[in-house]
Amino acid sequence: MGKYDIKIADKYPVRVDVLDSAELISSRTINDLIPKLQKEPPVVALDLHWMEWPPTNSLLVLCIDSYCLVVQLKHVDEIPVNLRRFLADEKICFVGVDVERKLSRGIPSTLSPLDCKTAVDLPLLAARIRKKPSLLNGDIKALATEVGISYEAVASGGRRDLRVNYEAKVFSGDEVKALVLDAFVCYNIGRKLVEELLRDSSAPS
Repeated sequence: MGKYDIKIADKYPVRVDVLDSAELISSRTINDLIPKLQKEPPVVALDLHWMEWPPTNSLLVLCIDSYCLVVQLKHVDEIPVNLRRFLADEKICFVGVDVERKLSRGIPSTLSPLDCKTAVDLPLLAARIRKKPSLLNGDIKALATEVGISYEAVASGGRRDLRVNYEAKVFSGDEVKALVLDAFVCYNIGRKLVEELLRDSSAPS
């Protein structure tokens, strides 16, 4: 297990666990991911990184608030039941950019597909909530700007441009920042949008 305490943009502390053991993944799901869902609304950012070849070299990234879990899918024979149940929980809103394509292409063929029915693509969510069709084609930078987040300021300390070897057994601090940066930003975009949606739905007509 790799445990990292990093700072995004040198000011946002984030704890990151990089795991390649099914037992540890199951434990972190119960002890770290699930308790953080007590903060309403229950939003989780989901991202996947993978190499086109070999296709088994892929990383699943989940981010809630100031905690990120990175799962090295190459090194597990099967995704633990606890994590599968977590991803299948329809009370949780999983957010990301191009998330459906990532779920269909980023999971190694050696593993069973993930059931994540409440995965929401952020461009679609933002376009509907803000009533701006142009956001349907928005990238993460445009979406962040739309909700008042300076992506450039966050990315400047996150090393998004750093090339990472997904097959590595050990990652540097900068490599971990690059791996979790988009998930961290997506979480904050998604949370703002879902909170806005809930406010609008509860407001008197």
